[in-house]
Amino acid sequence: GPGFLLGGLMFVGYFLQTEGLARTTATNAGFITSLYVVLTPILGLLVFGHRPGGHAWVAVAVSFVGLTLLSVRDLGSIRLYSGDLLVLAGAVGWAGHITAVGHISPRFPPWMLSMWMMASTAMFHLIAAVPGGLRIAAASSLDVWPLLLLTGALGSGVAFTIQIVAQRTLTPVRAVILLAGESLFSALFAAIWLHERLALHQWGGAALVLAAMAYSELSARRPPEEMIEPASAP
Repeated sequence: GPGFLLGGLMFVGYFLQTEGLARTTATNAGFITSLYVVLTPILGLLVFGHRPGGHAWVAVAVSFVGLTLLSVRDLGSIRLYSGDLLVLAGAVGWAGHITAVGHISPRFPPWMLSMWMMASTAMFHLIAAVPGGLRIAAASSLDVWPLLLLTGALGSGVAFTIQIVAQRTLTPVRAVILLAGESLFSALFAAIWLHERLALHQWGGAALVLAAMAYSELSARRPPEEMIEPASAP
């Protein structure tokens, strides 16, 4: 069903990104993952024939440049690694997930769609974990439960349910530009709570992401131009 499809796409995004991170650098992974901003409108065009307007492409381009600057601390440190293709495939999975949510969410109750999506994702991850051995004792440790509550219930369950509700009225392109703000807020909270320092170009990237979000919203809310009919001949 639809929830099964969304869960599969979410699993592809999570699993391949995680596997790729073990074989590449965080810098490469951050840069490649940001490609989902560009891949989302491309997938929408190829799969559903949705043609974003010029304003949308401008916002996508600015957001991608901003994400690139924000995720790459050392601009001279990017080199190719074996895990890069896995991370790229994960980015395709995330782009597919956003595109599919935009197509499916208006047709089903959000809570039901979210429930089946999360259950399917958990099932796929459980199956993928079997070959490496399930560590039941470690997973049931009291130290793990607060992390599960924060990342599983709130960071995944609540967050993705809100995304499903929002995408009932948002286009996938507008949604992906707003979701790009995740990297911006992550960087800001890391600077505030963990005292991490952003390089100058990273602050520039954060500003571009914020500008793309504002531009996308202002363009979407702009009233359509009225059609002016030619005056009739006397």
